[in-house]
Amino acid sequence: MRFRAAERLLAPTRPAVAALLLLLYLPSCTFWQATETPLPVLTESEHPPARVRVTTVEAVSYEIVDPRIHNDTLIGGTGADEHWIFLAVADITKVELRQKNFWKTVGIGAGIAALVAAVVVLCGDPDKCTSDDEEY
Repeated sequence: MRFRAAERLLAPTRPAVAALLLLLYLPSCTFWQATETPLPVLTESEHPPARVRVTTVEAVSYEIVDPRIHNDTLIGGTGADEHWIFLAVADITKVELRQKNFWKTVGIGAGIAALVAAVVVLCGDPDKCTSDDEEY
Protein backbone atom coordinates (compact mmCIF):
# COMPACT_ATOMS: atom_id res chain seq x y z
CA MET A 1 0.00 0.00 0.00
CA ARG A 2 2.85 2.39 0.80
CA PHE A 3 4.40 1.71 -2.58
CA ARG A 4 1.15 2.65 -4.33
CA ALA A 5 0.95 5.98 -2.45
CA ALA A 6 4.55 6.85 -3.28
CA GLU A 7 3.95 5.94 -6.91
CA ARG A 8 0.94 8.29 -7.07
CA LEU A 9 2.96 11.07 -5.52
CA LEU A 10 5.88 10.71 -7.92
CA ALA A 11 3.97 9.81 -11.09
CA PRO A 12 3.31 13.37 -12.34
CA THR A 13 6.99 14.27 -11.96
CA ARG A 14 8.32 11.30 -13.90
CA PRO A 15 7.51 12.79 -17.33
CA ALA A 16 9.01 16.10 -16.25
CA VAL A 17 12.22 14.43 -15.10
CA ALA A 18 12.39 12.36 -18.29
CA ALA A 19 11.92 15.48 -20.42
CA LEU A 20 14.56 17.36 -18.46
CA LEU A 21 17.06 14.55 -18.98
CA LEU A 22 16.22 14.44 -22.68
CA LEU A 23 16.69 18.18 -22.91
CA LEU A 24 20.08 17.97 -21.20
CA TYR A 25 21.26 15.28 -23.60
CA LEU A 26 19.71 16.90 -26.65
CA PRO A 27 22.46 18.22 -28.86
CA SER A 28 21.98 21.83 -29.68
CA CYS A 29 20.86 22.74 -33.16
CA THR A 30 23.97 23.41 -35.19
CA PHE A 31 24.86 24.38 -38.72
CA TRP A 32 28.05 24.77 -40.72
CA GLN A 33 29.21 28.37 -41.38
CA ALA A 34 31.93 29.20 -43.90
CA THR A 35 34.84 31.21 -42.55
CA GLU A 36 37.44 33.36 -44.25
CA THR A 37 39.96 32.85 -41.43
CA PRO A 38 42.99 30.96 -42.72
CA LEU A 39 43.44 27.44 -41.36
CA PRO A 40 46.82 28.16 -39.70
CA VAL A 41 45.26 31.02 -37.74
CA LEU A 42 42.27 28.86 -36.73
CA THR A 43 44.29 25.89 -35.56
CA GLU A 44 46.97 27.89 -33.75
CA SER A 45 44.54 30.09 -31.80
CA GLU A 46 44.08 29.84 -28.04
CA HIS A 47 40.82 27.88 -28.52
CA PRO A 48 41.15 25.93 -31.77
CA PRO A 49 37.99 24.36 -33.20
CA ALA A 50 37.42 20.73 -32.29
CA ARG A 51 35.97 19.99 -35.72
CA VAL A 52 36.08 21.66 -39.13
CA ARG A 53 34.61 20.78 -42.50
CA VAL A 54 36.81 21.41 -45.49
CA THR A 55 36.11 21.16 -49.20
CA THR A 56 38.91 20.41 -51.65
CA VAL A 57 39.43 21.50 -55.24
CA GLU A 58 37.92 18.15 -56.31
CA ALA A 59 34.68 19.21 -54.51
CA VAL A 60 35.11 16.50 -51.85
CA SER A 61 34.12 17.46 -48.29
CA TYR A 62 35.82 16.09 -45.19
CA GLU A 63 34.83 16.56 -41.58
CA ILE A 64 38.10 16.77 -39.67
CA VAL A 65 38.32 16.16 -35.92
CA ASP A 66 41.09 17.91 -33.96
CA PRO A 67 42.56 19.69 -37.02
CA ARG A 68 46.21 20.75 -36.95
CA ILE A 69 48.49 22.38 -39.49
CA HIS A 70 51.97 20.94 -39.92
CA ASN A 71 54.05 22.80 -42.51
CA ASP A 72 51.62 23.02 -45.45
CA THR A 73 49.41 20.04 -44.54
CA LEU A 74 46.14 19.82 -42.65
CA ILE A 75 46.18 16.79 -40.35
CA GLY A 76 43.26 15.41 -38.37
CA GLY A 77 40.98 12.51 -37.68
CA THR A 78 37.98 11.66 -39.80
CA GLY A 79 35.58 10.91 -36.95
CA ALA A 80 34.24 7.60 -35.72
CA ASP A 81 36.54 5.41 -37.81
CA GLU A 82 39.53 7.30 -36.36
CA HIS A 83 41.53 7.34 -39.56
CA TRP A 84 44.02 10.12 -40.05
CA ILE A 85 43.73 12.35 -43.06
CA PHE A 86 46.41 14.53 -44.60
CA LEU A 87 45.37 17.32 -46.98
CA ALA A 88 47.52 19.95 -48.63
CA VAL A 89 46.34 23.38 -47.50
CA ALA A 90 46.67 24.60 -51.09
CA ASP A 91 44.03 22.03 -52.17
CA ILE A 92 41.41 23.32 -49.70
CA THR A 93 38.92 25.73 -51.20
CA LYS A 94 36.44 26.14 -48.35
CA VAL A 95 36.62 25.92 -44.55
CA GLU A 96 33.49 25.69 -42.41
CA LEU A 97 33.02 25.81 -38.65
CA ARG A 98 30.12 24.39 -36.69
CA GLN A 99 27.93 27.13 -35.20
CA LYS A 100 25.13 26.73 -32.67
CA ASN A 101 21.66 28.10 -33.33
CA PHE A 102 20.48 29.27 -29.92
CA TRP A 103 16.88 30.00 -30.94
CA LYS A 104 16.26 26.62 -32.55
CA THR A 105 17.60 24.92 -29.44
CA VAL A 106 15.35 27.04 -27.22
CA GLY A 107 12.38 26.29 -29.50
CA ILE A 108 12.94 22.54 -29.28
CA GLY A 109 13.33 22.77 -25.51
CA ALA A 110 10.12 24.79 -25.21
CA GLY A 111 8.29 22.27 -27.41
CA ILE A 112 9.41 19.38 -25.22
CA ALA A 113 8.45 21.31 -22.08
CA ALA A 114 4.99 22.06 -23.53
CA LEU A 115 4.51 18.40 -24.44
CA VAL A 116 5.46 17.28 -20.94
CA ALA A 117 3.19 19.91 -19.40
CA ALA A 118 0.31 18.69 -21.57
CA VAL A 119 0.91 15.08 -20.52
CA VAL A 120 1.06 16.07 -16.85
CA VAL A 121 -2.15 18.13 -17.11
CA LEU A 122 -4.04 15.52 -19.11
CA CYS A 123 -2.84 12.65 -16.95
CA GLY A 124 -3.18 14.21 -13.52
CA ASP A 125 -4.29 10.83 -12.19
CA PRO A 126 -1.71 8.21 -13.22
CA ASP A 127 -4.29 5.43 -12.86
CA LYS A 128 -6.26 6.93 -15.76
CA CYS A 129 -3.22 7.09 -18.03
CA THR A 130 -1.88 3.60 -17.58
CA SER A 131 -3.28 0.30 -18.64
CA ASP A 132 -1.73 -1.63 -15.77
CA ASP A 133 -4.18 -4.19 -14.48
CA GLU A 134 -1.76 -5.52 -11.90
CA GLU A 135 -2.58 -5.39 -8.21
CA TYR A 136 0.13 -4.50 -5.73
